[in-house]
Amino acid sequence: MPKNLLTLTALALATTAAAVTVAHERGTLNLDKPARRVVALEYSFVDTLVALGVPPVGATLGTQGGDRGTPPYLQPRVKGVTVTGSRAQPSLETMAALRPDLILADAFVHGNVYPQLSRLAPTAAFQSRRGSLDDLNAQTLAIGKLVGREAAARQLLADQKALLNKARVFAKKGAPPFVAAVATPGSLTVHTSGSFVGSFLEDLGRKNLLPVKDGQTQYEISLEGLLALNPSTLVLFTAPDETPITASWKTNPLWQKLSAVQRGRVYEFSRDNWTRGRGPLALKLMVAQTIESRFLQDAAPPAEFRY
Repeated sequence: MPKNLLTLTALALATTAAAVTVAHERGTLNLDKPARRVVALEYSFVDTLVALGVPPVGATLGTQGGDRGTPPYLQPRVKGVTVTGSRAQPSLETMAALRPDLILADAFVHGNVYPQLSRLAPTAAFQSRRGSLDDLNAQTLAIGKLVGREAAARQLLADQKALLNKARVFAKKGAPPFVAAVATPGSLTVHTSGSFVGSFLEDLGRKNLLPVKDGQTQYEISLEGLLALNPSTLVLFTAPDETPITASWKTNPLWQKLSAVQRGRVYEFSRDNWTRGRGPLALKLMVAQTIESRFLQDAAPPAEFRY
């Protein structure tokens, strides 16, 4: 075979080997080669990219539209990353200036702007905000493929599985089901067994009281609704600089009737780390805190995690 033909054949094989195909919520994404300039529109994508050693060139780390901004655990890891608006209000202009070869979008949050995003660059949409632990793990692998780090992604998942197996040993058998909820100043949103934190805690050996409801992995309830559920264990995700709605509920006699309150089994975690990161790095923090808080053991929480 002529030398020049051999060279062309080798180049063709290399191109084929480098091509990437990944299924996502809006279809199938085909890239001629792994992406290098990635814009991430959710913190879980930022978390995953950083864990894979391929930090994004741009990310929605801003506070526009009432977003809280970058979770504290991620802040030291995103220095130098261009802020492309907030998750609720991504800036198409800023993204375009970065000339990305891949955009990672949330299927729930960015559904309306997906057409505009896909015109800027190849765009993959995943169920991050409303996804389960299994969904987020699948995303880790998909993102690993998209950026040419599939082996690293598989190693992350293997290490994560080993960590979860070790933590599961602490789970008390026969412990009563829990209710997990995000408490903001204006609402209490419960996270079912189909949500990320809800399925994560269940994967560690504690039973989530709430299944997915009418296709919703998360939904709001009132104090009366919480009392109707009357969980023996309550897990609250709050922000350190906010006064959650549950603060006023604590003065209500109905709150005192909750089994979890009477048992002293109300646990509090930072929602910045638990419900906004949703990636391999955040998960390590979460595993440690389920043990430190004594939630897995169904024991009274220490002051740091007591609500």
